[in-house]
Amino acid sequence: MAFRQLKDGRWICYYRRRDPVSGKSKEIREYFGRGADGEKAAQARHESLNLQKRRPTGRGKASGPLFVELAKNYIRNRHMAANTREVLIYKLSANILPFFGHRGAQDLRYRDLDLYVAKRRKTVQDSTIRRELTDIQAILNFSVQRRPPLITQNPVRDYKKPKAYDAVIQPPSTTEVEAILAHAADHLRRAIILSYYLGLRPGAIELLSLTWLAVSWESETIMVSSAHKGGPEKRAVPIHPDLLPIIKNWHLQDQSQNGPLVHYRNRAISTIKHSWQGALKKAGITRRIRPYDLRHAFATAALERDADIKALSEIMGSRPETLMRTYQHVSTKLRKDTVNKIPALAGLTNCDQKPKIKGLGKVDPSP
Repeated sequence: MAFRQLKDGRWICYYRRRDPVSGKSKEIREYFGRGADGEKAAQARHESLNLQKRRPTGRGKASGPLFVELAKNYIRNRHMAANTREVLIYKLSANILPFFGHRGAQDLRYRDLDLYVAKRRKTVQDSTIRRELTDIQAILNFSVQRRPPLITQNPVRDYKKPKAYDAVIQPPSTTEVEAILAHAADHLRRAIILSYYLGLRPGAIELLSLTWLAVSWESETIMVSSAHKGGPEKRAVPIHPDLLPIIKNWHLQDQSQNGPLVHYRNRAISTIKHSWQGALKKAGITRRIRPYDLRHAFATAALERDADIKALSEIMGSRPETLMRTYQHVSTKLRKDTVNKIPALAGLTNCDQKPKIKGLGKVDPSP
């Protein structure tokens, strides 16, 4: 493991990690920005990895299987969708196993989870930590329920997880998007415009992997490689009429006619997180808005304008039921509009019921 500075000024920490299931080793890179702050963060991460590599001292032999062994058993024997398994393996390899893997599962204590929460809070929201703790609990509970049991009990079964961040983030308005664009660097401007007009997931798989080879000028579509969310592997997304002249101009500007649509000095990028936060700050926007909310804005605008659910799900690479569940505030209006379209029956009044007879009291049922 080591840390160094790239040609574009960013500091990175890189190391090799073994997949807990396949056993294969691969290089992992973590990026920490530019300047003295980036160097300091990369060095701190490097030192923390060195500490994780050493086995803790002052502890006796584990009183049962290690947590990593239970995690492997869970991955092999727990029935789950392929995408769910892939995501879980990533979370285990990237964060959970480096912290808990070497520990005896039955030796875990609430204090260990407290330390994990404190460490993760430096980089992620409580909602993410809550999901990771849920995975840890699932592995321990599954191990107790195996026959024969792999451990006798879950030692942290009643640990109180951080509360999830349940506030609904309203998609950015057109005014907010325009304000962010006014303070965005060129590569971020491209990312924002593409996400806004195409409803892409603004990550490395969909948005940032787009190259000019994916653009069809004849059909005026962009072929998108979908993220692994249960939708089609690839989907052709029509280019909005207002977007078409913009990307044609980008194509003329770019040195590489086969390179990425979103790039920094002709180099592909892997994230827009830091540049996004900088643009928000310069635009004076203090409320929480994520790049992913541009995708939400796309879907919300389409649904509010009576877009066909099936067509929209194909464009966005999501299942129709997922769209309706995610955009509940919009789908409620759509359901109401649908009911209101049912034709009225002739001859009915607002009080179509038997009139009550005045002066008629209760009837005694007895003879």
